[in-house]
Amino acid sequence: MSGGVTTIQGFRSKFAGTDSCVRHDANTANSRRRHALQSLVHALWVCAWMVVLASAPQRVWAGSDTWADVSDVTQYVPLAWVVMRTYHATDGEGAFQLAAAGITTVGSSELLKRITNQKRPNYRPGDRKRSFPSGHVAKAWFAAAHLQRRYGCYELEWSCWRESAIPYVAAVATAIGRVRADRHHVSDVIASAAIAEVWVRLTTDRFDDDMRIAPTFENGFGIAFFKEF
Repeated sequence: MSGGVTTIQGFRSKFAGTDSCVRHDANTANSRRRHALQSLVHALWVCAWMVVLASAPQRVWAGSDTWADVSDVTQYVPLAWVVMRTYHATDGEGAFQLAAAGITTVGSSELLKRITNQKRPNYRPGDRKRSFPSGHVAKAWFAAAHLQRRYGCYELEWSCWRESAIPYVAAVATAIGRVRADRHHVSDVIASAAIAEVWVRLTTDRFDDDMRIAPTFENGFGIAFFKEF
């Protein structure tokens, strides 16, 4: 009798183990599908911004100091935004990853400038070249991309993207400003955005917490911090 009980218990234990493996395999498969979907959404997000940049008119108001001044300011908006977000999250690891993304993005952009030594659209004899890629866009874009990857998500929901909406708009404004000010070719700003996305992908991972920072339009425009308890 005891042998029969032992056999039944052993069978149950073996069955439970098999069931656990099946659940684990299913969870792994679901996780892979979810990751693939998120990567696809991210790629579509980046491509959409690339289309916006590619549609920026070349040589509109060529040499405009106004557009140059605008891009000089907007290039720092994403960085200020993500620094504020990192500070309020007390995210030391995120600060390190932000620095790594910035150093690699800006560093590789500056290296490419010296290697390619491409003429700017408004180049005159005696001017410094170094048009490709855009340093302004590199600075703006890596901060926006880091904010999205670190504190956002890649689901088809507004809550995943609202934190990085303003930084990305500022980065795009920087890119368009550099083109319209006749400081860069469209290819220069697209390359900078692509370089930033690649380096952020390599240096930044997801931070899970319950705080969000996002624009709010209640009683006028403002910035709101959301905390879940």
